[in-house]
Amino acid sequence: MSEDRRVKGRSDEEVRRHAKNTKVDYRVDRLRPVNILRLLRSGSVPTLYGRKKLVLNIVDDEELGKIDAKTETSKDTVTITCKRSVERDAELGVGRPRMTLAHELGHAVMHSGEPDFRHAGAQGKTALSDETPYISAEHQAKVFASAFLIHDEDVAGMAVEEISVEFGVSLEAAQICFDRLQRKAERARSAERVLKMAEEVKAALRKNQEPRRQTYLEDVCTVCHQQTLVANWLKVSCETCGYNGDRFQDGDKAA
Repeated sequence: MSEDRRVKGRSDEEVRRHAKNTKVDYRVDRLRPVNILRLLRSGSVPTLYGRKKLVLNIVDDEELGKIDAKTETSKDTVTITCKRSVERDAELGVGRPRMTLAHELGHAVMHSGEPDFRHAGAQGKTALSDETPYISAEHQAKVFASAFLIHDEDVAGMAVEEISVEFGVSLEAAQICFDRLQRKAERARSAERVLKMAEEVKAALRKNQEPRRQTYLEDVCTVCHQQTLVANWLKVSCETCGYNGDRFQDGDKAA
């Protein structure tokens, strides 16, 4: 009985997207806390391989031993089996068993083939998930569970303890979600700062490329009689006729 197995590689963002799509399918994307047991008793599950019959099997704790829950799939059916104590505590709103059941739902939605097990006392990391999380069935299910029970859109401004209470998840899951959203917000702020700096640089470049308005002297060119003389150190030049020479005083004539 392996604690983890290799599955099709999926990024955390992709897994969270699958969790959100599943919430929308079950019409719980705006409800909190999500009644995970009611969903597991609904009789069907929208998997990545098509909708399947869903069976929730509650057994005495002794039957599963060191396993809190397991998920088994066949061509048309997904069976989630969990300890009676897990069901009882989830009914009471305890965070960890609710996460366990959402974790199994993640397996049901995304994985097929070999059975998946949620070991009692599991801390969320295995040798496989630690080394290559994107192909770890356990890592993907862990990410799914958090994303399924916690609605990112509703978390803004909440402290870790509030997230835990409002969404009925463990403090550990609430902390992980809080830290992730903080990093996401910081990246957004950094991107905004970089964008602002880029716009300022572009504006400065545009300004430097704009033709400067020439300031002409009050004197009139003695050759073409246009007021288009420009000071050129101790001499002047005329932008109309091209004259270049000394700056004549009143009454002087150009040679």
